Amino acid sequence: MYSSGFVPSWFYLMVIIVFILFVAIGYWVTRAEKDLKTGGDGKIADKAIFYENRFRNSIKPAEIIDVKTNYAGSVQRIFSTRLQQIFAFFSPRHHIKLIGKNHDERLVITVKNIKSGEEFLQSSWEAEVRKDGVKERFKINNYSKRRRRIDLSFPFKGKLVTVSSDLKDGVIRFHDDNRECALITFQRKFPPRKVFIDAKEGGLPLTMLAVMFEIVKYYD
Repeated sequence: MYSSGFVPSWFYLMVIIVFILFVAIGYWVTRAEKDLKTGGDGKIADKAIFYENRFRNSIKPAEIIDVKTNYAGSVQRIFSTRLQQIFAFFSPRHHIKLIGKNHDERLVITVKNIKSGEEFLQSSWEAEVRKDGVKERFKINNYSKRRRRIDLSFPFKGKLVTVSSDLKDGVIRFHDDNRECALITFQRKFPPRKVFIDAKEGGLPLTMLAVMFEIVKYYD
C-alpha cells in the first residue's frame, strides 16, 4: 500500500541538521583562508589568488590577492532589494548583478545577466567598464551549447576576447588573436572555490578575470 504523502516532522529536522553541519564543515575547512593578511610592495602582480564566497547570494566582497600579497581588488554581488537577496539563496541564478573593483577603484566593472531563453544556458550579459571616469559598454555573448562547457566572447581594447571552459577540468582559458592571453585554474573544485588567476603580463586586468570567473561559475 502506498504512502499518503505525509512527511514526518523528524525528516525536516534532519534536513536542517545536515544543512547546519554542511555549513559548519565548510567554515572549518576554509576558516584560515578568510581575512587574508595583505602586504606586498604596492606594485600589483599579474598573478593572483581569488576565493569565491561560500554562498552565491552573499554580498560580501570577495577579495583578489596577488602573489606578492598585495590587495588587487574585489568582486561583489549586489541586489536592488533585500527580498531579491533572500530569493537568490533558493534560486541563485536570478537577479545576477556583479561589480568588480581594482585596488584603487580607478577600474570598476559592472555586469548584469540577460536571460534570452527559458534556460539559463542561453543567457548573456551586459557589461560596463569604467576606467578613470571613462565608460565603455558592451555585451558578453554566450555561444554555449552544453552545460559545464562554456563558450563566451566580449570586446576589450579593440580585440575580441574568447572565453572557453570545461568546468569538469577546472580551467578557464582566454584567447585573443589566436593566442592564450589569460588562464584561470581551480585549485579547489568544490565551493567555496579557490582559483589561481594568471593575467599573462597584464593583458586583461585581474578584476576583469575574477568577474569572468564569477560569470562562468553560474553555468555550473
